[in-house]
Amino acid sequence: MRSLSTRRPTVRWELLERHLEEAEFLWTQWEHALWSPEHTLASVAEGDEGRLRAHLDALVLGGTAVATRLLLPALTSEDPARVASAAWALLSAEDADWREPVFHPLEQGAEETHPGLLRALELLDRPDLHALLLRKLPALPPALQAGVLRVARVRHLDPSAALEKLDWEADPALHAEALRALAFAPRTQAGDARLARALSHAHPTVSAAALETGLLLGSREAWEHARGSTSRAALLSLAVAGESKDLADLVARLKGGSPAAEVIWAAGFSGRLLAAEALLPLLREEAQAPLAATSFAAITGLPMAPPFLVEAPADADDEDSEEEAEPEAEDREAWLPAPRALPGEVDALAVEAWWTRRRGDFTEGFRYLRGAPVTVEVLTSALETEPMLRRPSLAWEVALRGGGAPWVETRQWTQVQREQAHAPRGQRPESRTLAGRWPRGRRSDTPA
Repeated sequence: MRSLSTRRPTVRWELLERHLEEAEFLWTQWEHALWSPEHTLASVAEGDEGRLRAHLDALVLGGTAVATRLLLPALTSEDPARVASAAWALLSAEDADWREPVFHPLEQGAEETHPGLLRALELLDRPDLHALLLRKLPALPPALQAGVLRVARVRHLDPSAALEKLDWEADPALHAEALRALAFAPRTQAGDARLARALSHAHPTVSAAALETGLLLGSREAWEHARGSTSRAALLSLAVAGESKDLADLVARLKGGSPAAEVIWAAGFSGRLLAAEALLPLLREEAQAPLAATSFAAITGLPMAPPFLVEAPADADDEDSEEEAEPEAEDREAWLPAPRALPGEVDALAVEAWWTRRRGDFTEGFRYLRGAPVTVEVLTSALETEPMLRRPSLAWEVALRGGGAPWVETRQWTQVQREQAHAPRGQRPESRTLAGRWPRGRRSDTPA
């Protein structure tokens, strides 16, 4: 009697190659969606992210054969999305240890591969890999040290032991990331001193990072610097957690003629009636109307749909405009994205008529989000339902109230973001951080 055949099934390499190609494409789409003015957390989870994870899982299940034939060669690609897909799949394998093949190009390979490799490490739930990465940190070149510190920041790791071994002044990007890392390290007098000095640093990247971290940690000096700054973080922080004089200054900027986009954007997060009414005249200004309507709607609950927002006439340059609207590379390394509005034209008369009917529903002195007074429940719900582009600023407010933590990392997998978003539930919006006062959180008023 002949024995049954034990021939292994034929590997469908064309299908596996398609999984890698699709993962590369969807990785790029997903990165764009994370800060989209049109997507929500649910639509990202159910759309590009769900499909991306399915293709990545297929590559992981392909085992050693797929890793050797497809994934290892992909690590040398110049496309960050392809490198990230391959690195994530390799480091998610359960049948082999691919740490050295992945870490080798990070330490010895072309710089073009570093963004993809580091992005994969940001998204992997592998504490052993992150510990290894921090141990290697002091021996890496300064530019790569900055990238590794960003991985630690996205993973909410305490890199304080490694920070002591770095030459912060070797590179502005490294200095900036080292300052941002202080938000996740135990507070010390040395760290406070570094922050204070860096607030006046000659390089704008460094001083901006010092201001951001100082605001999150409640530094009196940082709050005072914020009042003289036009940076995104300063304007937003004063809008959501400043004093009455800061709100008055914001409203004055809105009324001052041709306010900057950053000012219009920050006003929408203030939630204040004064800000909403200062935004209303800007709806008649063609260049500012879409963003002003976005911020006005964020406060009042105006529907961003017809008859208030109508589709703009077709333009031969639509495709180019859409490409320009995608987040720039530097945006993805920032805590807060640049302002951006939904496409369309605003009917100012229709909005004014709507506001005449609704104005009586609002009370001076309250903060509003989509027409509802801000509460813990409203803020938590907003982290789930607001457009992706607005969520980093909401997460920033959560962090301000907690003295730097908890933090919703808005460039993480959506499931991770949802888990992190549970943290604000125990906080009270009325106990917001006051300008120039240390927040009551995990940091005491006296550093160690």
